[in-house]
Order: sequence, then structure tokens, then C-alpha cells
Amino acid sequence: MAPLRRPGMRAAMWLLGAVVYVGILVVGMNAVKGDAAGVGAGFWVSQIAAIVVGLLASRAAFASVVPGLPSHARAWAVLAALVWLGTLVAASPWNFDWATVMGANHEWVCVGFIVIGGTPLMVALTVMLRRGAPLSPAATAALAALAVAVMANVGACLSLPHATSAITLVWHGGVVLVLAAAAALTARLVFGWRGVARSRAVVDRPDRR
Repeated sequence: MAPLRRPGMRAAMWLLGAVVYVGILVVGMNAVKGDAAGVGAGFWVSQIAAIVVGLLASRAAFASVVPGLPSHARAWAVLAALVWLGTLVAASPWNFDWATVMGANHEWVCVGFIVIGGTPLMVALTVMLRRGAPLSPAATAALAALAVAVMANVGACLSLPHATSAITLVWHGGVVLVLAAAAALTARLVFGWRGVARSRAVVDRPDRR
């Protein structure tokens, strides 16, 4: 098996593909309209912060499957996620109505965008990660889900810009955290040593003719 590229390089490759994929989704939904252009600067700061989270979280996930690498990449990913959430908090009005935010039923469309639209990204990232050694499956899965969810969140925000960041904070932030937690709980089903070893055996098996 060929040696793996550095985690940063692999993360950059995945992120580039994710950006192209999310862009195609947004354009395909005819979502690039004046709505996104008319939002405030805080909106774009949050999107940039989310993309940084996607890069750092995917890099940390790739680093987690390479034995011997330090784990400080995880701390950077968590810090970036907190900064992203902080941008949403800073852009939210302090006196927003919780009942109105929680009752925003149209947000289920964004939830579907993040979950369903992010599935191909998660599949691609999982395939790339399974080439490494899953030393800590829960951390690897949680970081991968975080990277995917925040990138899908960018697409959802560009497709349906919200009047207030409070809705994005509660709904999008909540979905991202739930997906990361769910991935961590089910990590051994995907990144367990038996499953990874079985997939490698299939890939590395020479053709017999």
C-alpha cells in the first residue's frame, strides 16, 4: 500500500472537493440570489469561520489515524468550532425570542440539507480515513462529522439566509453537535479495527486471473 500523504494535504484535498460539491448544490437549488448578498458582515464572518472549522477538523481527523502524530490538532479543531459558535452568538440579538427561534419549522429544510446533503461528503471522508489506523475511533468519527456538518451548514446558510443568527446558532449549531455526538457513539461500526482490516483486504487483494 502506498504511504499516505500528510494530514494537512489530505485535508486540503477533501476540503477543495467539499467546497466544489457544496457550491454545486447551492447553484443547483437556484439559491444564489440577492438574499445572501444582502446579509450583514457577521454572516460572512460566520461562513469563513465554518470553512476554517471544516479544514481544521478534517486535518485533525486525518492526523488521528496516523500513529505517532501529536494530538494538538484536535485542540485546534475544537477551538475553531468554539470560535465559529462565538461568531453566531456575537451576531445574535441579546433579546431574541426563544419560542420563535425554536418554532421556526422552516429550519427543517436546513436540517435536511445538512444531513442529506452532507452524506456524500461523509462517505468520501470516511473512505479516506479508513486507509489509516483508527487508534481512537470515537475522536476520528466525531471530527469527521464536525468537518462535514459545518461545510454542509455553509451550503444551507447560502441557500436560505436567515433574518437572525440566533436561528443558525440554535438549529444549525444544534444539528452539528448532535451529528458529531452520534458519530462518536457509532464510531466502532465504521472505524473498528475489524471493519477497516476487512476493507483493506478487499482493496489490497491481488487480481487472480
